[in-house]
Amino acid sequence: MLNKIIITFTAIFCLLICHANNIKNNVVFAYPDWKLKALSFSYDDAHIADRQLVAIFNKYNMKATFHIPHAWLTTKPENRITEAEINTLYKGHEVAGHGANHLPLKKLKKSEVDAEIKADIDGWKKITGKTIIGYAYPGGSYSQNVISVLKNNGIIYSRIVGRDTTFSLPENFLIWTPTSHHTGNISKLGEKYLNLKPEKMTVMLVWGHSYEFPRKNNWHVIEDFCRQMCGKDDIFYATMEDIASYVIACRNAVIANDGKTLKNNSDKRLYFFYKGKKITVEKNSEYIL
Repeated sequence: MLNKIIITFTAIFCLLICHANNIKNNVVFAYPDWKLKALSFSYDDAHIADRQLVAIFNKYNMKATFHIPHAWLTTKPENRITEAEINTLYKGHEVAGHGANHLPLKKLKKSEVDAEIKADIDGWKKITGKTIIGYAYPGGSYSQNVISVLKNNGIIYSRIVGRDTTFSLPENFLIWTPTSHHTGNISKLGEKYLNLKPEKMTVMLVWGHSYEFPRKNNWHVIEDFCRQMCGKDDIFYATMEDIASYVIACRNAVIANDGKTLKNNSDKRLYFFYKGKKITVEKNSEYIL
């Protein structure tokens, strides 16, 4: 008799788990306005060529993140954007960390990494009035210790140097591989992305340094790409912070074990598809599935 009860209970429990899993499989999170594509740019070091680059981005309504070692504004000012320009030039975009002094973080002691990151966060707080939550590893130099220190200091994402043309979201935003440097035939990649019909959220992230354009006299590369990619109804044009913070909020949403509710634990409105229907759940609230 006891064995029958145990078997029956186990069967019911398994059915409930299967039901909850089916519910989860039917929930597909999307970017705002139920878009499944996102495009962003990541440019480093605040060279004066950022002025022309920002003008191009603004012309085509693109959003970009500019990773800047804040100390360089004073210690290496030659051909650098000035501190007085920061809040006006980059308005509508994101200013993020790149090491206070652009030191190779992997080679530093943990305490030195912590000091470098804290100095960068504090420096940008004084300049912009905002606390940065994004980073790009100087020279692509990072380690698990560096990642740990970033996380402990409230950084939610950091770009590495690399190339991932799958348009997949990073599993760990503190190891965010860009899609391509702007020299990597981004026009062809852009065409591929425009033709993509994703079933879940994706991202295209282009990176580089603005000084490369005047050196190679190829400003047309980035302008042609922006012209190619602009104004698409199915693309979320966003900074890296916008994308990372939103996707993390989606990942932190909780579907109850019985599969009846979805809880949004963030301060953002979340968009998702449920059995093909477009649904939103407001910040810090539940939706009954």
